[in-house]
Amino acid sequence: LEQGESKAFKDYYTFLKEADLTEYEKTSLKLIIVDEMEHEVFFAKEAEKFGLSNVRDLILGMNDGLVEILGTVAGLSAVYPNNPFLVGLSGCVVGVAGALSMGVGAYISVRSQRQINEAFNEKTQIIMDVFPEKSYDLFKEKLKENQIPDKVIDEITEKLKKEKVNLSNIFIKEIDEDELKSGVFTGFSYLLGVLFPVLPFFFANSSYVALPFSVLLAFSVLGLVASFVAIFSGISIKKKVLEMVVAASFAATVSFTFGKIVQYFFGVEV
Repeated sequence: LEQGESKAFKDYYTFLKEADLTEYEKTSLKLIIVDEMEHEVFFAKEAEKFGLSNVRDLILGMNDGLVEILGTVAGLSAVYPNNPFLVGLSGCVVGVAGALSMGVGAYISVRSQRQINEAFNEKTQIIMDVFPEKSYDLFKEKLKENQIPDKVIDEITEKLKKEKVNLSNIFIKEIDEDELKSGVFTGFSYLLGVLFPVLPFFFANSSYVALPFSVLLAFSVLGLVASFVAIFSGISIKKKVLEMVVAASFAATVSFTFGKIVQYFFGVEV
């Protein structure tokens, strides 16, 4: 639904700019565009209630794992054509290391951001308590940054002072980050993406036999992942699927070619 609203909003806007319309038609179309924007905001809020932001993170994490490990097993298949189990096992090792790296990276990043926000809130709260009038000066600076005319800024600020409006909520940042949840979620989603490219190597008797199935399985999941990414982004599903499959194909091809070069120059073959 959200993708449909986003597309309708863009189509209406394009029509408004390009079509030869009367003033009445333009006004009517502008009202429709505003209505579509309100619908899009509504759907976005509803999506957050159902935790779809977590689903988005899961999908993107899976994509990272899929592309990286597909390239890994493609390269190793060229080096170890007769030992698919070793290729699959190596892919798992690289995948686990990658998942840990991504998880720890997400944990550190989110924790650092939370600590920065907490320090900022603490300092801001002290300023507000000691010198409440300072909040109006900060508010004026914020408006100036957005290039609001000085006259308008003064009028707004004076009215707020007269009404004794508490502006602390404007400057106190809401903190809802959970670094542990983010780290575990990121690592798990990456590891889930690792599973698909390595799976065929544990059942085939040759890496060259396993590789096409690995590519097929990875591309199938990538297509699904790309569809979700397109829906969340409001872009063409076909375009996004093609983009991600081409990127993964490039990574796999380059990795396989590099593996063959290593095999040729170092004589490695198991």
